[in-house]
Amino acid sequence: MKHVKKSLLGMLVVLLGLIPACSLAPVQQGRTEVSVSTYFPNDEWPNSTPEEQGLDSTLILQMFREIRDENIDIHSFLLVRNGYLVTEAYFDPYTRNIKHPVYSATKSVISILTGIAMQEGYIKGVDQKVLDFFPEIAKNVTDEKLQNLTIRHLLTMSAGYNTRTIPYTDVLNTKDASFDTVDHILTYNSILYQPGTTFFYDSGLPHLMSAVIQETTGMTTREYAQKKLFGPLGITGVTWDTDPRGIPLGCTGLMLSPRDMAKLGYLYLNHGQWNEEQIVPDKWVDESTTRHIDTKGLMNEAEDDGYGYYWWIDAYGGYSAHGSGGQYIFVIPRLNLVAVFTGGLADPDFPIPSKLMEKYILPAATSTNALPPSQAASDLQAYIEHIANPETQLTPLPAIAHQISGNAFQITETPGPYVEKFTLFFEDGEPFYRLKSTWPEGDYEGQGGLNNRFYVNEVMQGTQVDRFALKGYWKDERTFVETVKNLAQLESVIFTYTFDGKKVTLDIESGMGLYAFQLKGEMVDD
Repeated sequence: MKHVKKSLLGMLVVLLGLIPACSLAPVQQGRTEVSVSTYFPNDEWPNSTPEEQGLDSTLILQMFREIRDENIDIHSFLLVRNGYLVTEAYFDPYTRNIKHPVYSATKSVISILTGIAMQEGYIKGVDQKVLDFFPEIAKNVTDEKLQNLTIRHLLTMSAGYNTRTIPYTDVLNTKDASFDTVDHILTYNSILYQPGTTFFYDSGLPHLMSAVIQETTGMTTREYAQKKLFGPLGITGVTWDTDPRGIPLGCTGLMLSPRDMAKLGYLYLNHGQWNEEQIVPDKWVDESTTRHIDTKGLMNEAEDDGYGYYWWIDAYGGYSAHGSGGQYIFVIPRLNLVAVFTGGLADPDFPIPSKLMEKYILPAATSTNALPPSQAASDLQAYIEHIANPETQLTPLPAIAHQISGNAFQITETPGPYVEKFTLFFEDGEPFYRLKSTWPEGDYEGQGGLNNRFYVNEVMQGTQVDRFALKGYWKDERTFVETVKNLAQLESVIFTYTFDGKKVTLDIESGMGLYAFQLKGEMVDD
């Protein structure tokens, strides 16, 4: 499978790296006090129905129906109220235990760690100069604006740059260990604007914060997070991509399960407390989720309401962590509520989870007391089970499926080094098909569902297991459509095979709308 990842699905890493994954006078949001919970989950959350926690299941069910009817690429949704997990849904092929890339929600984790490091004295405060932590680089800095750059400017994306300073992740992956990402960022270009006056979303800034944490604590940022944050919350098995010198990326690269994400939101909902321990200073929770800078018209609809310290402020109350493709952690203190979305949304669709929150979830919180039992709660649970297991009856195979089954097709026209040869196998009555394909780096074999279910294929990559999910259907008498998901990435890749006798046209497109291209081929003796 290595060749698949590098050739086509590996393109997703490259292309997704292109997605970004005022005044600094604080605008107070009016903190809503809620009581700190007495129950904190480790491996399990206490479960409850929505109605028992004052939520209307009817609206939550309507939200799921809209997601399915509109074919919105949501991977999971979790809803916690009053410390109870009232809704937990995973869309096939995603499951509870799959770690999900959270992309820029990594920045919010960096914010949490910054508050902890400040409490422990590793960082003096948000007004400490950034170059204090990198004296060797500071020796050669003559730019007065850069000399005045502070931790606050990093946290509020107001360093004054007008271009992204960090190489895209795929570029970092090509660098050898001698490449100094921190030096690259701090010497990338002259700062154009006075620090603290303009918002510009630059992923290099949180990476500098990760470097500061690593430089001052004597541990890698990941080790520090495991000791001070993940460990106390019972979050295990964390992976976190690094730059060439081993500094965990401050802007992206963190893999968490949706339940892990919910724990982070729940920690902040409880003012930084967990099991009677103050993990994050209460003051930092408040300060980091207060609007410090204006973002109106600079990002998208979900990010128009201002920015704290790597947390987005939401006009309808509360704050949220955001990651490319639709990774969200919403915290709504006035409703004692946390919600998590994961997904593979195209850029224009990125605000959808925020809109779903406003349209369905906030209105669902109709009471602070329990509501009467409702049939809608049972209907909701049944729909969640359907989402996880959307199996449908098999339809008869078209005649062309029998004609092409087991026959190899050689690609003769291609815009690049993609698939070179493929063979599809179909059998009447079987709920799956098989696929063999040859790529420039080698061969791949797998199987996919014909019953509207994804089949997951596991392939060893050295010591790592890569998991790819496949399903397909016959769109008409000569067109087969296949969807492929790399479960360690966000995006679906859609292959559309159109057969015309012994000829084939293969259209390949990104489920996030990032690219589309066409290959042509013909049947050959294998």
